[in-house]
Amino acid sequence: MSESDELNREFECSMKQFERAHQHLNYREKSIATEWIKKLKKANNSVEDLKLRLDFIDYFINCSKCSIFSTEPFNKVPHPNAPLQKLRNLLPTSHKVRSVDATSDEQRKLYVEEMFDNMADKGAFLSDQPVPLDGTFFLVIINQK
Repeated sequence: MSESDELNREFECSMKQFERAHQHLNYREKSIATEWIKKLKKANNSVEDLKLRLDFIDYFINCSKCSIFSTEPFNKVPHPNAPLQKLRNLLPTSHKVRSVDATSDEQRKLYVEEMFDNMADKGAFLSDQPVPLDGTFFLVIINQK
């Protein structure tokens, strides 16, 4: 069985899970969810797209209890002509499991951006520091009240 066949089969299984997990949605949320699912089903041009749509559907399943389709950014219908790759940034970094190679420059950039976003000063202090030769650093954040 090829990788794309395997990814398609996994997507079909995930779709069944999604349908069970999202039975409680109101009419508006169901409409939006339906449009997102249509978008995901159309994204089957490459193995990268197949992996990315699995990341999206897994995220939707994991967020079934948090009203994912009534909160930003998934409370709007996705643009029908936008490729799924352009919507990748809507997923939190922790859910880009399959679609991004762990050693890629893109993955490293996502980790750095997420780290800066989680800091109180949005990385202002850290970005002014020199980069160590081995690329590692240790940071202690002390919150004073």
